[in-house]
Amino acid sequence: MKKTLFGLLLCLPILLQAQVFNGGILAGGLVSQVDGDTWQGYNKFGFYGGGLVSLKISPHSTLQMEMAYIQKGMRQNADTVTNMGTTYLTRLHYLEIPLLYQFTFAKRLQFEIGPAMDVFLGSYDEVDGLEVPTLTVPYRPVTLCGIIGASGFITPHLKATFRFNYSLLSTRDGDVAGQRKILFEEGQYNNVLSLGLSWYFRQELE
Repeated sequence: MKKTLFGLLLCLPILLQAQVFNGGILAGGLVSQVDGDTWQGYNKFGFYGGGLVSLKISPHSTLQMEMAYIQKGMRQNADTVTNMGTTYLTRLHYLEIPLLYQFTFAKRLQFEIGPAMDVFLGSYDEVDGLEVPTLTVPYRPVTLCGIIGASGFITPHLKATFRFNYSLLSTRDGDVAGQRKILFEEGQYNNVLSLGLSWYFRQELE
């Protein structure tokens, strides 16, 4: 896996020399929850950031590959009225590699959809403000998610994007309390809403 990622980084300058390719950087914020953990609500704030390479395959269609760090997870706060109850926090660190199809319409707007590979980098768990050991059910080293999004170009180089990001496979390698079945199997699933900016090195809009 590390050799593959290193190879992609080495190839990036070569790809950008071809006129059909474009490159850029992206960053943004997000809110997340974990479906199947007995709690609910987009209470966990996180962020993402990385790079991208895009390939225009027609006047309206583009393929875009990204490589970004993203922080997912969940947070359960104390009762907002009584300020009582146990608090929980889980931070999940991933290297996310999406491959997206993007359709441009109305000159400045885009719709995008596609899968993404999540490479697990580590986790942090906290109960009532104190760090605790990660649960005995391990996280999968690699899993998949799906992305649906909508974008608008602010300038020919700068784009704002809203995305819905959801696990296609369980993030854990085993049974956990509160797990639910979604699509193919029972388990826990990352559920993320994000808003970010992308800057393209070359003018992306014609």
